[in-house]
Amino acid sequence: MKQSTLLQGILVTTLATALLSCSQTAEQISQTTTDHQPITVISAGHPAVINDASNFVTVANIQGNLTKRLSLDVTVNKAFGAISVFSGDTLLAHNIDLPKSGKQTINVVTSFNHTGPTQLRLESRGSEIEIHRFTITDASITALPTFKDISAEIGLNTEITYKYGGPAVGDVNDDGLYDFVLNNHNFIPNQLVMNNGDGTVSLTELFSGARDYHGSSVGDYDNDNDLDIMVAFGGANGTSPSSYMLLRNDKGTFVEASKQAHVTTPARGRGARWSDVDGDGDIDLILFNAKTPNYEGPQQLFYQNSGDGTFQQVRVAGVEMSSGERVVMNDFNGDGKDDILMYSPVSLWQSNGDFTFTDVTTQYFPESIAGKSNVLAATDLDINNDGLVDFYFAKGRTHYQLSSKSIDFNPTLQKLDIRDDGEKGSTFITFDADNAININNINLTFRQHWGEYPIFLGANKTRKIVKATGFQVSQVPEEMKTAPLDLDITQSMAKGWADERTENGFYIGYIGHGKWQAEWVRNKNIYWNISFSLDNVTGVQHDWTANNRNVDDVLLLNTGNGYVDVSKQWGLPAGGNHWGVTHGDFNNDSYEDLFIHRYGYLHERISDLILINDGQGQFNITTAHGAHDVKDTGHGDMGQAFDFDLDGKVDLLNGSEEEGKWYLYQNQTPASGNYLLVDVGYSPKGNIDPLAAYVSIKTQSGKIYKKRIGSAGEVFSQSLLDKVHFGLGAENTIRSITVTWRNGEELTKSVSRVNTLYKIGE
Repeated sequence: MKQSTLLQGILVTTLATALLSCSQTAEQISQTTTDHQPITVISAGHPAVINDASNFVTVANIQGNLTKRLSLDVTVNKAFGAISVFSGDTLLAHNIDLPKSGKQTINVVTSFNHTGPTQLRLESRGSEIEIHRFTITDASITALPTFKDISAEIGLNTEITYKYGGPAVGDVNDDGLYDFVLNNHNFIPNQLVMNNGDGTVSLTELFSGARDYHGSSVGDYDNDNDLDIMVAFGGANGTSPSSYMLLRNDKGTFVEASKQAHVTTPARGRGARWSDVDGDGDIDLILFNAKTPNYEGPQQLFYQNSGDGTFQQVRVAGVEMSSGERVVMNDFNGDGKDDILMYSPVSLWQSNGDFTFTDVTTQYFPESIAGKSNVLAATDLDINNDGLVDFYFAKGRTHYQLSSKSIDFNPTLQKLDIRDDGEKGSTFITFDADNAININNINLTFRQHWGEYPIFLGANKTRKIVKATGFQVSQVPEEMKTAPLDLDITQSMAKGWADERTENGFYIGYIGHGKWQAEWVRNKNIYWNISFSLDNVTGVQHDWTANNRNVDDVLLLNTGNGYVDVSKQWGLPAGGNHWGVTHGDFNNDSYEDLFIHRYGYLHERISDLILINDGQGQFNITTAHGAHDVKDTGHGDMGQAFDFDLDGKVDLLNGSEEEGKWYLYQNQTPASGNYLLVDVGYSPKGNIDPLAAYVSIKTQSGKIYKKRIGSAGEVFSQSLLDKVHFGLGAENTIRSITVTWRNGEELTKSVSRVNTLYKIGE
């Protein structure tokens, strides 16, 4: 366990010292004055040092508003690290990334449980951190968003499974309530979750058996007032391109209609998008795919809706050969036509309204994002309520990129986690363990290697087999099928070190005085990755450069003539490995906030981030929001922000990748502002569905808020959020609501009451 260090604060009080446990003391304690001046926990003249073995513990006297801003000026001695702040056993800030060595400043907003003397503890991961200054000030935030997990309560009981780029949310049966499709990757089929209208949901698997399931989208392609579902399938890494499956919704019965609709071209499917590409009123179909090796045809497939339940495939020069797999449909220039933001690499395609698109990436985007990779999720939103479309790009490392010298060591749990590639070569470490160790969580991701991957112990290379996940079991030796899941290794079992280490496998040796060595050898390209964990480890050393998984997100502000990068000005989090982003006004102050899904450690879930928009050109970062299951074993993936229960507060549907579940978090933010909900139906004349319709409201004070119906962020799936939520802050009277459908039909309704749901359209 970590041990605290005697460190300096500023004011010593008998009360503060008494509150510290016998093993945690501080020489000087910082307090605030009665007029709520900043609390100086660590002053510039008395820095503190924390690392994997040493915390900083002190007591601060919290007064006034319980919502506070924590500001830390630090120096990191390695390539990357992270810092957490506790109040007793309560996490105030969880694993705030420090993505580089050297000096840097972090700011995070949190909420304390009570006023008065409060114990604070600072912990580090992955690096030694010198803290030059730590202050606590009142945060000028209307309300800190708070969420509660209601998954079990509503019957959303899902399996632990791999995910694929977020859910697809929409009112599938047109009953005025949100339903959703959960996109799992392989072992568990895509699941349709129907809202029963009584606070519960019902789950149905859309398919049977294990397949390579990918993203989905919901849309009414046959214009019968219910939502159909399009599901993408993979193509076995390009060796066997599959296709998509169209599930036509016939009054609640889903009929496989791909062949009937003439959507049959094989592809390495990633995600489908519904869009009225030619502006004729019915929605067309775009299929976005991974590149298929040794195939010279189009990567992206376009299908024009014939209006009779069928589609005709058309060629679209330029964009059909673009290499992005992930997509955000948007209308960045406000002309009423669906444009395409594709990534990675990042490209922006402006629709001409006639099944042609123009590449305007370099015309509108700055060099910081145009053509760049490592973007894993994106969303279009209006961050400053000027009516223009801005973009947020969440960046990180993919599974394959993580499989190269990724290493996490948790000294508190005495656990070492490693993920490495399975390509030809070897990787060597030394580590410390005073007693027996345990090897577990072995994953050998299949790459056409049918042989064994044993464990060789000590100088004699005593051979052991531990059951691994991720490899093809149909043609491997019987002992691998029946092997245990982990292995206890004593010092005597692993005594010495093998002189020759050329066979495929793990080599583990105890060399005395609490020192061990390990090496994993690949004599050719045998796996996509090799992952494992070692327990009861107290330290680790290696001479190779560890994978720095930190990549900076990017925020682009629309100036009307192009986009400028305002990431630093708006206070985006530095670094991180972010796999998803969704947006909504979580505290109803009229400004759009962001929820950032963080991958976390290899085998440890960390809290995701909320970026709270203060309406003054800054985001306030917090991890203290409650939308986090501490027992979850997966990683942050992707989700959607929407008002599930239509109570005027934006909820969260989040997927947890690899070994996690699906979660619905109910928004329980106290003292939030007023709101308005607009349920958009079909247009009164042309019966045009709500997709891509614009909704604008005018308040009594003359303010105008405008939103476009679509998704709240997209990776491989597309939602249709037609119950449009507006946070209004202190505005308490509305003048009118106007809905403009994509065919130009417009309907205005005079209203006055806030905190109400209004229905507009058929």
